[in-house]
Amino acid sequence: MTIQINPIVSPRIITIPEADGTEITIQSLVNQIRDWEDEQVNLCYPSILSASGKETLDASTKVGITATLVNAKVKFADRTSPTDCDIYGGNLVAIDSNGDPMNAIQYAENVTVTMTKSSSATMVQSAEIDTILARIGSPTSTIASDLDYIKSQVDALPQTHGTGLWEKKRGIFK
Repeated sequence: MTIQINPIVSPRIITIPEADGTEITIQSLVNQIRDWEDEQVNLCYPSILSASGKETLDASTKVGITATLVNAKVKFADRTSPTDCDIYGGNLVAIDSNGDPMNAIQYAENVTVTMTKSSSATMVQSAEIDTILARIGSPTSTIASDLDYIKSQVDALPQTHGTGLWEKKRGIFK
């Protein structure tokens, strides 16, 4: 698969040719953009991409990849008949030349793009944090009852299988 990049327009357009199919992974997109940026002729252009992720959580689990397009959008090449195209395998976001969020997908004729986003159940909702802080800050509370309350909140979180995070969270109360 070979993407094509127009670095002159703003936002820059990263085109996935029709011959390359109807899907692309975030990792493939990152690899191809990095290859394009590394070419001697393209070194004069500002960076198109910032990527993060794949940090190790435990021996068998890594976080997903997030790619941020900088003043750039992805476009599947125009089609002659209606076509569904997919971007998957992480998160793709875009910011404009001022750093403000924008849509990462450029319109293409007869193309509908589905972007599958990845997320993790590792965050506690802010309302739950406020409740915990209010309870801990209460003058009538005791450390034991606060720990029981926090344990009940952790137990109420959705169990995420295969990440090892659930076991780590529960381990602090053993």
